[in-house]
Amino acid sequence: MRVGIIIPAIIVTVTVGCTHSRHVALRPGLLYVSHISLDHVTVLDPNTDQVIGQIQGGSGPCNVELSPMSSYGYIANYNSNDVTVFDKKTGMAITTVPAGEHPCHLILTADAKLLLIGHESNDGLWFLDTQTNRIVKKLTDGTGILCRQESGDKIYQSQIFTPYVFVVDPQRMSLVKNIDVGGRPLNVAFSPDQKSLFVANFDLNEIEQIDTKTDSVVSRIPGVNNARGIAITPDGRFAYVTNVLSSSVTIVDLQSSTIVKAISVGEMPTSVAMGSDGKLVYVACQGKPSVDILNTSTRELIQSIPVDSNPIEIQLK
Repeated sequence: MRVGIIIPAIIVTVTVGCTHSRHVALRPGLLYVSHISLDHVTVLDPNTDQVIGQIQGGSGPCNVELSPMSSYGYIANYNSNDVTVFDKKTGMAITTVPAGEHPCHLILTADAKLLLIGHESNDGLWFLDTQTNRIVKKLTDGTGILCRQESGDKIYQSQIFTPYVFVVDPQRMSLVKNIDVGGRPLNVAFSPDQKSLFVANFDLNEIEQIDTKTDSVVSRIPGVNNARGIAITPDGRFAYVTNVLSSSVTIVDLQSSTIVKAISVGEMPTSVAMGSDGKLVYVACQGKPSVDILNTSTRELIQSIPVDSNPIEIQLK
């Protein structure tokens, strides 16, 4: 039997007066903030910390994926049960693909020929052909966040309803292995060398380290309360983990397996993105609503940017 899950947690808040209805031509290095209770993705420029526009999605956008091989981008729409295909050059929608109940995460294969669609429902893991925008296969298992290993094109999926991380072969469109981590693994992030996968485990209040060569758990770091989102510094030394119920971000030293500090941020921090140079960390605070910015040198909150209601995820792409 499934227990109550906190992602996506849909809450009712008042929309801050910061909506920008204009579409925007996309370029590398922008921040994308998905709003689970609205119909758009906010685009921020990290160089100016300004909202520069938005991408129109369906109802309840909660994840964005951009193709490196084409001009297409994709939005998973949790509430309207579909995927928006949009033009990166204009930010305008091209088409909408029905995608099962509560699609929550997307990831492209290395060749960008397939788009994997994770769900927060019984619909499992779906595969979309990006040439035809048709669903070509559906796996009955597989719920939650997806993360692709660059070398070997192996994909990992943290299972938000069961205590496993799945290993998926995207070319064969098949499940390879279930890694038992216990609890509820809500999110995953690779080390820079991709030899390790770190798991944010909400129920166990810890981070697990998975060896990606053996696909087995090799260490556990306790003391990370209600872990939700996770990002790794470019040097591989530290993890920044959102504590969704305690309005903080925990810094974890991955070499010594110790807790460095918990930084207070806005209410319900769900998602975290690491700046490309590792100097700044961006946190989506669903209950505030805001994007809070942390300085990795001082390990302090330095800025809070108001955004529209219910920012469920933030991504740097």
